[in-house]
Amino acid sequence: MPYSQTEQSNLNIVNNALTGSSHDFAKFFEIFVDDVEWTLAGHGPIAGTYHSKEELFSKAEEALFARFASPLTITVVGTWADGDKVFARIKSATTAIDGAPYRNEYMYIMDMRDGRVVSGIEWLDFHAYYEIIDRVKL
Repeated sequence: MPYSQTEQSNLNIVNNALTGSSHDFAKFFEIFVDDVEWTLAGHGPIAGTYHSKEELFSKAEEALFARFASPLTITVVGTWADGDKVFARIKSATTAIDGAPYRNEYMYIMDMRDGRVVSGIEWLDFHAYYEIIDRVKL
């Protein structure tokens, strides 16, 4: 079944952002509105809902990204659209500053409005996240 015009537009925006951030995943978040509502689904200290891009980065992403020797690269497994939602399954990889590899997998469901991500939910391998946080001391 073909996508509607809105679905295809939203899918193109997300795909272009993913392609543009394939060698530095931090760039992907440029399509998020500043007051995005973003949920990290799961358990542990960073799981929960964030109410801005700044809060998400300061409480969850900065600690992770600071432990990388090079930017996080991603591979898109697939993207799909349904109404104002875009689904993205991705894999990531980089090397930590201690020389060990870091890999993770994610599933995002993003709510789009006017070509921007306004809210969403993310599933990831929290074990991989917490392992690098605990292992690599800054």
